[in-house]
Amino acid sequence: MDILTQLGYNSERIDQAKAFDANLLKGRISVQHKGMYRVITENGEYLVQLSGKDKFTSYDLIQTPAVGDFVLIKPFPNEHKGIIQHVLPRTQQYIRNAAGNQTKPQLIATNIDYAFLTMSCNDNFNTNRLERYLIATYDSGATPIIVMTKSDLITELEKEIMIAELSNVAPTVPVYFVQHDSDDNIETLKNYLKDHKTGTLLGSSGVGKSTLINRLLGKDVMDTGEIRLTDDKGKHTTTHRELLLLDGGGILIDTPGMREFQLWSTGENLGLVTEFEDVENLIVQCKFNDCTHTNEPGCAINAAIETGELSEDRFERYNKYLRELEFVERRNDEAKMSAERNKWKKLTKIGKANRNAKIGKRK
Repeated sequence: MDILTQLGYNSERIDQAKAFDANLLKGRISVQHKGMYRVITENGEYLVQLSGKDKFTSYDLIQTPAVGDFVLIKPFPNEHKGIIQHVLPRTQQYIRNAAGNQTKPQLIATNIDYAFLTMSCNDNFNTNRLERYLIATYDSGATPIIVMTKSDLITELEKEIMIAELSNVAPTVPVYFVQHDSDDNIETLKNYLKDHKTGTLLGSSGVGKSTLINRLLGKDVMDTGEIRLTDDKGKHTTTHRELLLLDGGGILIDTPGMREFQLWSTGENLGLVTEFEDVENLIVQCKFNDCTHTNEPGCAINAAIETGELSEDRFERYNKYLRELEFVERRNDEAKMSAERNKWKKLTKIGKANRNAKIGKRK
């Protein structure tokens, strides 16, 4: 199999690459670490970095290269190192608000067709957290797939209860149960990645993503941790994002476990609209366009809550996410304005220094 084809270079991406220098190497970022990148190319693996100019001018964290990006690199002579010259347009990008108190985007993975949202069948099961992953997934443009690991820890009745709870937040999303000593659903999950599709595994620490990846790859590639007897949780073993190639075609991007998941706003809130389509459909039926859904006549939301068509808890969660996204958007706009001011201050300072240097030479 042609390595570029296996990496996901289709005819459209080949055409995009042709618009640039033919001497540039086509590849895909497999690992990112502190400004350095490993890229799988048609000539093997390269260790690359951004050019000095790109490092200086790149203030938008979303635009910086990430694992999954298709890139063109300028190789150094006689060594497997080089410089990233171009990043091809992305089809999807999975973003969250970085952990902590700062408001800044964190790119999880790019150009992903499927997001395997992974929870384990113990106390890690949390539909509210899953709802956040679903909003981010729909916003990214990827298709969500729910994977429940360690299903040997629960009974069939408990499994049916979980499926019912999942249907309340993800009624149209496929759900697959897997366990370490069975091949059930492993081939089904691999089939999603046929035709050189890319999937990423997302979830909390210790849910068994590394074990699942080894099962999907058919070999032990990722380190796995033992399950603690005290709480049935696994140890956190993945420390960085990494792109992995399946022997039969297809790509997996492994990600470290995320202890918290804050939403990032892209400005359009497509993820929220998709996840809460029922709420959005009711809102447009309200008599007044500026309905606050409190005590206005003709409010479709209140009517639906009264009849039981919509639960009050679901509407409260919708409002909570909406407020969170609006807050992130405001903070991000402020951060962009500040970064732009700082950029021009630096450019002005450099320009002044250059002018002074020229004047000094004349003297």
